[in-house]
Amino acid sequence: MYTVLSVPAALASFIPVDLDEVEATTLLRDLASRPGLAPPHLLVDCTHLRCLRQLGVSHVVSQLLVLHQGGARVFLSNVDPLLHRCLRLLQLDTLFPLV
Repeated sequence: MYTVLSVPAALASFIPVDLDEVEATTLLRDLASRPGLAPPHLLVDCTHLRCLRQLGVSHVVSQLLVLHQGGARVFLSNVDPLLHRCLRLLQLDTLFPLV
């Protein structure tokens, strides 16, 4: 089951990530170049992910896992039912909470 954050003010500390515009490895490299930065809290808005439609769920899940393995805490918003179901079946829904 997804964990849902109920405090909208908490979103201010999130870094928005557009998986259509940036590769996960590139983002992690950029974040790692900032010394003293705490593990980032990333927010991925899944509303209009072209990569989800063009490259599929496996690409999106792969990108999310790269971000997670790189030390980032990844939160998802506006997740469609297909991605939600896939994350649940893969038992990854607890790694990527909804906001």
